[in-house]
Amino acid sequence: MESFWKDLRYAFRMLLKSPGFTLVAVLALGLGIGANTAIFSVFDGMLWRPLPVKNAKQLVVLASKTRDFQFPLNLAYPDFEDYRQLKTVFSDLVVYSPSPVNFGAQGRPERAWVDLVSGNYFSALGIEPALGRTFAPDEGWVQNKDPLIVLSYKFWQKRFGGDSRVIGQTVQVDNQPFTIIGVAPAPYVGAYYFIEPDFYLPLSTVGLLDPTQANVLTNRNASFLRVLGYLQPGVTPTQAMAAAEPIDRRLVQDFPDSHKGLSLLVLPELSARPEPGLGAFMSTAVIVFMLLVGLVLLIACANVANLILARANGRRKEFATRVALGASRWRMARQLLTETVLLSVFGGILGMLFARWAGMALTGIHIPTDIPLRLFDLRLDWRIFSFAFFAALATGVVAGLVPSLQASRADLADTLKAGGRSGGGSASHRFRNALVISQVAVSLLLLACAGFFIRSLQNSAHMDMGFRVDHTLMMSVDLGLQGYTEERGQQFFKQLTEHVRALPGVRDAAVSAFVPMGYDNSGVSVYPDGRVIDDKSTTDVVFDDMVQPSYFRTAGTPVIRGREFTDADSAATPKVAIINEAFAQKIWPGQDPIGKIFRTQKDGPPIQVVGLTRTGKYLFLYETPQLYAYFPLAQRYNSGANLFVYTQNDPQQLVSAVRDQISQLDANLPVFAVTTMDAHVQYGKPLLPARLGAMLVGAFGFLGLVLASVGVYGVVSYSVSQRTQEIGIRAALGAQRSNVLGLVLKQGMSMALIGTAVGIVLSFLLFRGLSSVLYGVKSTDFVTLSAVSALLLAVAFAASYVPALRATRVDPVVALREQ
Repeated sequence: MESFWKDLRYAFRMLLKSPGFTLVAVLALGLGIGANTAIFSVFDGMLWRPLPVKNAKQLVVLASKTRDFQFPLNLAYPDFEDYRQLKTVFSDLVVYSPSPVNFGAQGRPERAWVDLVSGNYFSALGIEPALGRTFAPDEGWVQNKDPLIVLSYKFWQKRFGGDSRVIGQTVQVDNQPFTIIGVAPAPYVGAYYFIEPDFYLPLSTVGLLDPTQANVLTNRNASFLRVLGYLQPGVTPTQAMAAAEPIDRRLVQDFPDSHKGLSLLVLPELSARPEPGLGAFMSTAVIVFMLLVGLVLLIACANVANLILARANGRRKEFATRVALGASRWRMARQLLTETVLLSVFGGILGMLFARWAGMALTGIHIPTDIPLRLFDLRLDWRIFSFAFFAALATGVVAGLVPSLQASRADLADTLKAGGRSGGGSASHRFRNALVISQVAVSLLLLACAGFFIRSLQNSAHMDMGFRVDHTLMMSVDLGLQGYTEERGQQFFKQLTEHVRALPGVRDAAVSAFVPMGYDNSGVSVYPDGRVIDDKSTTDVVFDDMVQPSYFRTAGTPVIRGREFTDADSAATPKVAIINEAFAQKIWPGQDPIGKIFRTQKDGPPIQVVGLTRTGKYLFLYETPQLYAYFPLAQRYNSGANLFVYTQNDPQQLVSAVRDQISQLDANLPVFAVTTMDAHVQYGKPLLPARLGAMLVGAFGFLGLVLASVGVYGVVSYSVSQRTQEIGIRAALGAQRSNVLGLVLKQGMSMALIGTAVGIVLSFLLFRGLSSVLYGVKSTDFVTLSAVSALLLAVAFAASYVPALRATRVDPVVALREQ
């Protein structure tokens, strides 16, 4: 132990004696470790960090799955009650449903987000309140009873200033009185990763909040609940699904319209993030990003190894003298390893600072929506600290092991005879050159990946999404939260579009229930007339939207066949729909869909297809073609709606005027999600994943470029210092400056060219793993590869030119005298 402290003190003194070397090495390691820690933090918060509840690793998610549909569905409340009876399988089940509400008693209410939860939600998850109490297990089960509210810790601090006297106060939620009974603990921010609720209400009060949803808890078609639960000891998710099969068969038999083809899906909660059905995509994304950021750390290690080698060669006389005085080779290697590990510890500390800075940059990303999204949970915990610590420790060992062994094996007699002037031999030079070549190759690989992601983002931005992106203003209202009846709501929407359409600069306006690629959507089952539905066949589920007649002109979604909706398509007239080409090809392949009849319930009213649109993008940018149907808002009312305003000029200039029109119709109606379609596409759900990918991989490429340039500069600069005598002799014999310049540049550019060639080959190999997360980019994208290669070679040339220029200024007399 005493020798360890001696090594540590000596290592610290030696690092202080070489501040330039120490600063460059710590910066390189800090960048590499910081990038790895930041990416690990992102995935840890999103995918690996358990919820702060009891037995979090035993928590499972329940959903409904179909044979053909990629994304599992939520459960209806009666189904939850049925599965809850499997006491031998589930020890406890809870439900929750994120929902927007209006909060406030006087003046203009504010829009807030609530989790509607079952009465046993807090007790089953083992969540203890920070203040007051939570719902009792017997509360929240009887409809329209227990109007109680539990505030989130953040909302309590923001809205009530952390006042403990809040307990017992009555507040208005959707114009209904609710009594505050408690405050949730600060660490708990909800069970759904993406949305952080402001407070919690019993699910039984859903009918109080919205009278139109009074029967939602008895409706088998109302699949809106997210379900969590615990399995009994020894029961696996697969066994749970097998045990639920009798219930699945009974539900299909008793409720074929809503349950045909459905069965229970049980997944561990950590495996269901961020959404059930995205596991394969997220696994690919994790592998790709951790591999790329690992390459940044690899370049940093190679860089530091090169610096250590160069520094060790400069200390050969010191090492030889210490060996001559009796120091063992293992002791010498251990001393150098101590220095590299100490460097890595400093690099790890700096890396944590870099990671926090990167985390602040990520959390500062603005998403154009009023939904309290929680994309990045970058809180530091023992996982983050452990990862950073082990990354720093491994980096120190990897970066210092080979240089330490080489330095400890120096030939004693030759070193003392040379007086420490030897550069370490050709083997040492070759090893350092190989390290630089590997840095350049990996740097080009990172730059190529960055180029691929940027090209993918550019291609995605120019993709035909099926709607107009420019000159469109959007804002949202929810009349149901203000207690509007359907008749009053229809009248409000009609008056709103008429008033907005009359504003100067407005080309058209329309209301729809959903925003393309927004955060809400709905779907219906389709029963085409003439098709026999038996027990073996499955019904098709299509996504849908409810729109006003002017929607297709306003949103830029043209009807290519048939007709648009008109004001004549009212609640009193036959039901009609406009479908997309994917719908037509799947249901009526090779036939004219105009005039065809389908139903959304087996015995429901007939719906005639009157128009056809092209297939666009509805859920995600890279989705497979989805079946989609539009229905007249007059025939299928939806209280939550989005106003689209097609303008002549900048849509932001109309925000105040449109708000005024809404205020004139209802001064107390909250307006939210005010944005433009361009902002929604560029910075919202459509392009945000691609933009984040391009930003992160671009940062990796930049770090790799910087580190590689430092590596080239370090090796060439060290070579110049070791060849001072040779350069002096060449100059004395008449060598021109251009000859010396070319000699040194040849060394640096040779390594850069070899590394670039290797990097191009690696880029082709890695592209196969990236192809699933890129759009419109080919592995033979020579434009991107040529651009990044030219950039890398230009930087390598600059890194080589500086020491080469210094070499041309060597005075032959001074150089020979010093040698």
